[in-house]
Amino acid sequence: MKANIFKYIFFIILITLIIMAIYFLYKDGNTKSLATEQNKMKINMLEEINIGILGFDTINPILSTNRDTQYICKLIFDPLLDITKDFKIENKLAKEFSKINDKTYIIKLREDVLWHNKTKFTAKDVVFTISNLKKDNIKSIYKENVENIEEAQKIDEYTIKLLLKQGDPFLEYKMCFPILSSEYYEENTLSAKTKEPIGTGKYKIESKEDNIIKIKLVEENSNSNIKRINIVLKQKARDLYNSFIRGELDYIITTNIEFENYLGTIGYNMEKVQGREYEYLVLNTKKGVLSNKEIRQAIDLIIDRNSLNYNIYNNKYTICNYPLNYGSFLYNNTIINECNINSAKKILTENGWEYKNKAWRNKNKKLQFTLVVNIENEKRILVAEQIKKQLEEEGIVVNIIKVDKNNYNNYLKNKNYDMILTGNIISNSPNLETYFGECNLSNFNNEELEEILKEVKEIKQEEMLKDKYLEIEQIYKEEIPFISLFSNSIFVISNKNLKGDLSCNWYNLFYNIDSWYKVEK
Repeated sequence: MKANIFKYIFFIILITLIIMAIYFLYKDGNTKSLATEQNKMKINMLEEINIGILGFDTINPILSTNRDTQYICKLIFDPLLDITKDFKIENKLAKEFSKINDKTYIIKLREDVLWHNKTKFTAKDVVFTISNLKKDNIKSIYKENVENIEEAQKIDEYTIKLLLKQGDPFLEYKMCFPILSSEYYEENTLSAKTKEPIGTGKYKIESKEDNIIKIKLVEENSNSNIKRINIVLKQKARDLYNSFIRGELDYIITTNIEFENYLGTIGYNMEKVQGREYEYLVLNTKKGVLSNKEIRQAIDLIIDRNSLNYNIYNNKYTICNYPLNYGSFLYNNTIINECNINSAKKILTENGWEYKNKAWRNKNKKLQFTLVVNIENEKRILVAEQIKKQLEEEGIVVNIIKVDKNNYNNYLKNKNYDMILTGNIISNSPNLETYFGECNLSNFNNEELEEILKEVKEIKQEEMLKDKYLEIEQIYKEEIPFISLFSNSIFVISNKNLKGDLSCNWYNLFYNIDSWYKVEK
């Protein structure tokens, strides 16, 4: 009996040893196989990519008005302060940005920065850039960034004093314009004195030809895999798309919602990024029954944004619940604007409205409004007509007033509308004065909100600031002075062989370029 027990134990140990041996042999084989694949990928990893851009004008970031060019310039030129992926402020060429009083700021510059020609970056370059941006003959998208600066004074080689015309609590967000070299750009025109303009950024211009600009990594020992980038210049969208299809380009961007008509739907990677063109429906809170927040809440619940996006923009726009709903760290993500007809009906019924003969009535007075829209904006006309249809299907009558641009602007100025479709370009700062401030288009007044808007201008502590912005969100949810609809989208399109983290926002496409790499097909 004992002999049998020992025999069983022997066989169990033997089987266990065989299984362990097989496991380690398999693991070792897999490890070697993985290492082989990694070495193979390393051998086949390419250090050069081709990026196509459309409508190039000039590589000078101060003078360029082209969106694609501005993105490329962020690789070549640096600002004093920069904006992170979640729209916080971070130092770039500045190492300190200090407020002395409402109209005075001191900027301490980094002392370890060199221009691409190895000369030192100093305060002289910053004063040069700001002074030229303020000149009448210089046309720049950054002009409004400096219009409130009375003077930029050089204190020493690495210190600047900014004197403002009036206080600006969001000044840091305006300090994101690129800085030019005072030695390499003309004083009166900002034209480069050489064929290859210089900056202080991660990449420098290697050569510039008619249809291609070659840039290369400044620090050769950098961990970045992409050592060179060829910027291929295209003037026609068709040429850009065809070059991408042929594999001549690795990366392109577009805001054209019909890009799939040219590229098809497979064979490439695409990331949809929320754009800056924000669309919303203004409700006049001082006009008739719209002064009742419950009516505004009901309208908000009836409007189906997903349906609007599908029918008008082929689902290519981005549903936007709130002005800061673009990735800002100050958006608390508490607003979910979903269509809910039953909740809307309940609100109307509880507020004395009766649904009769396919219309909501109160003492035989129909619930009806006018909706003003610019007749020259074809997409907004379609949005207005869809909103009218949605509201009328639920018993709210809407009369659309289509007007030309001049009359439309008069409506906005005089605020003599029930509802008006409008939009704007989202600021990179969290300033909400446009929507809730003294001159807001909704004629909306709220003492608590006014106080919070004053407080956030002075708060620097992040958690406290988030709490205050949460309070603003809650007031918006309750009051609905306007209805957020959607924003446009930027489509980042890349070939399958371009790998890494390509995520980005509308401010900068290249946050994670150090993680990018390209492999042979």
